[in-house]
Amino acid sequence: MRKIVAAVIFAVMLCTSCFASSREEVVDSGVLTYLGTTEAEFQGGLDDLRKALAPLIPEDESEWAEEDRLEGFIGSLAKTRRVVHFYDSLLAMQMALRSKKIDEIALPEAAGMYLIANNPNYDILFSLNMMPSTISFGFKRGNTGLQQAFNRAIASMKEDGTLANLERIYIRDMSMNDPMPVKFQEYKGARTIRVAVTGDLPPIDYIASDGTPTGYNTALLAQIGRRLQRNIRLISVDAGGRSAALASERADVVFWYRSTEGLKTPAKVKGRNLKGVMKDSLDGVILSDPYYEWDTDLIIGRAQ
Repeated sequence: MRKIVAAVIFAVMLCTSCFASSREEVVDSGVLTYLGTTEAEFQGGLDDLRKALAPLIPEDESEWAEEDRLEGFIGSLAKTRRVVHFYDSLLAMQMALRSKKIDEIALPEAAGMYLIANNPNYDILFSLNMMPSTISFGFKRGNTGLQQAFNRAIASMKEDGTLANLERIYIRDMSMNDPMPVKFQEYKGARTIRVAVTGDLPPIDYIASDGTPTGYNTALLAQIGRRLQRNIRLISVDAGGRSAALASERADVVFWYRSTEGLKTPAKVKGRNLKGVMKDSLDGVILSDPYYEWDTDLIIGRAQ
């Protein structure tokens, strides 16, 4: 009888072990809210890509051609299910990471590096290369006159090197201290353009510790104000409230919307990509020409 009981216990333990080893690892990932899609739609696209990739991943990921990989991500996606959680602000996403409600957060490289430099408890888990993204100004649909005016200002700043210089000063060479506030020129009798800024992509969209918008966003907008001979007034919103600020006419312009039109997926799974669900603007929003771009996103977690 003892032998039978022992055999049953061993069998149960073996089955439990097999079940545990076969269970997939699940990681909770934080992402700043994409306004043109839902969390469920985004998750569906990610799961769909994962299913397509899983049978194609070799034991050694290095066997894949460079154009077939998103460095550090393809193998991880095949082995691990990432559950996406949208957050309307960077602060809320950081609080979720600190309280261990999520395991990691995804940010553009510049924002990720800034976050790590200011938070010794954060580490880079891996990078998503081959992830070209851009940001543009957003306007309420129908406001094509202001959209075209901003496009002309962006084009002139690209041509004369101002845009590259602002990027160097306020993003690439930025110290971790708050930069000096940027002064906006006042034009008597000129129209005031209300611009919503979030502070959720430092140092790209940056708000200083005292709550004052400064850095790249402010310097760029000050330049646009000069070129258009318009007054600029900044309004603070969080990333989740960008389109609402336009729809309610609280703001004329929103400082950034993301585009991932250049996103590449492995050649082996063409037709299965995330571009369809990585939409960051709504139907009522029109965008300027891009004024900042990056190739890499960082996945950040708590330091061990």
